[in-house]
Amino acid sequence: MDFRSQLAIFRARLPLMLVIVILAGAAAFGYSNVQPKVYEADSTLVVGQSLSAVSPDYTTLLASQSLTTTYATVATTRPLLQNVITSLGLAGTPDDLSKRVSASAALGSTILTITAQDADPARAAAIANALANQLIAASPAVRGQQTDVQKFVDADLKTTQAQIQAAQAAADALSALTSRTATQDATLATLQAELTSLQATYATLLGFSSAGSANLLSIIQPAVAPDAPISPRPLLNVLLAIVLAFLLSAGVIFLLAYLDDTIHSPEQVEELIGLPTLGTVFKMGRDDSGQSELYRLATLVYPRSAAAEAYRTLRTNVEFTAIDEPIRTLLITSAIPGEGKTVTAANLAIAFALSGRRVLLVDADLRRPGLHRIFDLPNTRGLTTLLQSDAVTLESLASNNLHERLRVLTSGPLPPNPAEIAGSDRMRRVFEKMQATADLVIVDSPPLQAVTDAAVLSSFMDGTILVVDTSKTHRSTVVQAREALVKANARVIGVVLNRLANRRYANDHPYSGYYDEGMAGGEVPTEDPAKPRAAGLGGTVSRLVRPADTKRPR
Repeated sequence: MDFRSQLAIFRARLPLMLVIVILAGAAAFGYSNVQPKVYEADSTLVVGQSLSAVSPDYTTLLASQSLTTTYATVATTRPLLQNVITSLGLAGTPDDLSKRVSASAALGSTILTITAQDADPARAAAIANALANQLIAASPAVRGQQTDVQKFVDADLKTTQAQIQAAQAAADALSALTSRTATQDATLATLQAELTSLQATYATLLGFSSAGSANLLSIIQPAVAPDAPISPRPLLNVLLAIVLAFLLSAGVIFLLAYLDDTIHSPEQVEELIGLPTLGTVFKMGRDDSGQSELYRLATLVYPRSAAAEAYRTLRTNVEFTAIDEPIRTLLITSAIPGEGKTVTAANLAIAFALSGRRVLLVDADLRRPGLHRIFDLPNTRGLTTLLQSDAVTLESLASNNLHERLRVLTSGPLPPNPAEIAGSDRMRRVFEKMQATADLVIVDSPPLQAVTDAAVLSSFMDGTILVVDTSKTHRSTVVQAREALVKANARVIGVVLNRLANRRYANDHPYSGYYDEGMAGGEVPTEDPAKPRAAGLGGTVSRLVRPADTKRPR
C-alpha cells in the first residue's frame, strides 16, 4: 500500500479508532479509581564516616561501600522483619512484610535507602524508620563485635579523653608561669610525658571504637508520611491506555487492510486487471421491512438521489467507450453471485431510456433470473419462449409498462441445459434480431465463476461490464473472471464498483444520499419510499407499489 492508500484507510477508520481510544481511556480511569491507594516512604542511612570525617581514609571508604550492599541484603531478612512487626504491632508474617519493603544501595556510594509501602501513609513511614533502627541495632553482629566489648571501649575512650583534658589543663597552667621552681619544672615534664602516653592510648582505643568504624550506620534522613500515593496514578494510566489503544487499533486496522483481499478503489482495479472503472455505487445499511423490489430502481423512483446520479454517470461513461466502436448489445455480469449485476443492468437500462434511447433489457440468466421480480412481471414466458419458436414475436413477450422507450424481456421458463442454450446459434441469431428493434440491448447474465453462460454470451456482445462487490469479492476472483472473459474474446469495456465504502472515490456530483442496489435484497434509499418520484413515467410507478410496500424504512 502506498502512502495515499494508507492515509485513506486511516481517515476511513478514524472514527472507530477514536471510539476505541475513548473507551480505553475511560476503562483505565475507572480501573484506577477502584484500585486501593498505596503510599511509599523512604528512610536514608549512611555507612561509615564518609560524611563526618574531615579527611576520610580511602581504604575505609571502600570498605564502607562494600558493606553498604551487605546491609541492603541484611535489611530484609526474616529476623529484622519480625522485629519490625513486633515493635509496631503489625498484622501478618515477615513474608507478607517483605513484599512491601525493600533496601537498595547506590552503586559506588555509602548511601542505603530503605523503602516501605502501605495503604496508610503514617504506617509506611513508621515501617521504614523501624526497619532502619533494627538494621542499626543489628550492625554490631554484622561486623563481628560484641556489644559489651564495644561499650567497654567507648567508656575507656571517655575516661582517657577526660584525663587528657585534665593533664593538658595542668600543663598549660604551669607553662603560663613566667618563673617556675625546680619542682614545677619537674611536674611539667611529668605532665607532658603523661599527655603523650594518654594520647597514644586514645588513638589505640579509637581504632576499636564505632566512631571510627567503616561499618558505622547512621540515619541521615528519617522517613516521613507521604502526602500523595504512588499508586494508582489515574492520569498516567489514562495516557498510557490512550497511547496503547491508539497504536494497537492502528496496527490492527492496517494489518487487516494489508490482509484484505477485496477491491476498494478504481486504482486497484486498474492495477489488478487493467480495466477502467465506469461507475461507483456506495454502501448503506440494510433494511428488513420487506420493501418492494421496485425500490432498487433508484434512477426510476429516486431520480435526484446519489445512486441515480451514479448510474447516469455510468451511462455517460459507457457512451464515451462507444465513440469509436458503437455498442448495440451490452452484457452485465459479475464474478460471483450477489454482486448486484441484475440491479445494475436494470438501473442502467432505465438511465439510457430516460436519455432518449430505445432500450431492450433482457434477462439471460437462465439459472437464477431476477429481472421479473424487480419489475414485478410474470415469468411464464420470456427469452426461452422466444428461443423455442419463430412463431413467437419479441413484441408479444417484451413488456414496456414502466416507460415507452424501455422494454423488459424476462428469462421465461428455466431450461434443463442453460449452458448449451447460451452457446447455441439460435441464441446468437435471436440477439442479432433484437438489435433491429432497439438502440441498445442490455443483457443480464449469470456470474462468471459459477457457470460458463456469461463467458459464452459475452463472445457475441459488443461490450461487457463487470460488476464487482467491494465488500466481498476477492481479487483472485476478479482476476479469474477477467481471464474467463479474455478467453471468450469478450470486449470488456470496464468495471462497476458496487457497495463501495470509501467515499473518496465518489462521482463529482452534489448529492449526498445513497441507494445500495445489491441483489441480496433489503437495501433502500434514504428518501421516503412512500412517495416515489419517477421521471417521465406518469402514474405507472404508483400502480406498481403495493400498499404493504409503503412502510417507511428503518
